[in-house]
Amino acid sequence: MKRIIYALLLISLLGGTVAAQSADFRKLRRMFLYDRKMPLDVREIGVENRDGIQVHDISYASPKGGRVTAYLVVPPGKGKFAGLIFMHVRPGSRAIFLDEALSYARMGGVSLLIDAPFSRAGESKRDFDPTVTHPEIDRDIYIQTVIDLRRGVDLLLSRHDIDRKRIGFVGHSFGAHTGVLLASVEKRIKGYVIMAGGPSLTEFLRTSTVPGIVEVRNSLTKPQQENYFTTLATVDPINYVPYVAPSALFFQFGKRDTNPTEQSAARYFQAASNPKSVKWYDTGHALNDEARHDRALWLQEQLGLGKLD
Repeated sequence: MKRIIYALLLISLLGGTVAAQSADFRKLRRMFLYDRKMPLDVREIGVENRDGIQVHDISYASPKGGRVTAYLVVPPGKGKFAGLIFMHVRPGSRAIFLDEALSYARMGGVSLLIDAPFSRAGESKRDFDPTVTHPEIDRDIYIQTVIDLRRGVDLLLSRHDIDRKRIGFVGHSFGAHTGVLLASVEKRIKGYVIMAGGPSLTEFLRTSTVPGIVEVRNSLTKPQQENYFTTLATVDPINYVPYVAPSALFFQFGKRDTNPTEQSAARYFQAASNPKSVKWYDTGHALNDEARHDRALWLQEQLGLGKLD
């Protein structure tokens, strides 16, 4: 009886993450399947010339419905170019990484920067549930983002100027979270930069002392809390990061970040599959210019990009 009580207590403290980690990964990864033969239906809204670099304002069809709005940044010349996909923070938009994508264009990379579902407009917009009582809505936004990113890989590989063996990914915070989910199922990407990503959203939400999070948590009944944490645990990155190989991972963490903390970030890195590397910065969640320089060097090596600016 004591052993049973201890086990239940441990599961409670970890917010259901242990149960989710022991789940069959093959079952988890089925959430991110889609029809690769579905038409991309790429539409161009406009194009801007930035010193010879073309910034295309485009959209393409999401397998989950609606349109994925994106920038496609293309350097001059015929290629073959490396390809990069960017996923922004929450809140945020595709514009956040545009300056960085322009620098990669000067190094010989074509970049696709997509808007997450919550950053789109009109019927394509999907918001997280403000009442936190329908966790399946929140879970499905993570799933849709991953599938939309996989369609982004399809889009890049449909271009004749892309070297299909040189595809990379950069994601920050929300983008890092979805990036690890993507990395576990999308092996056409050679290397992933994971910026300030936490191992478990549910663990953070359960234990956080941030006043706003505490207030929301306390507004829920215990059954509602458990339903939320159990549902969201199925998309916790810690359940996916052991399955990224053979793709490479480069983690970037801030020493003064609170999500993830140094302890949880170290545990996250330890759980990841090889090949992997990590670097810590004397900064918070936003990281800094040193981190930007380091990921450019890492991607340069991984993707065979040209000279760094």
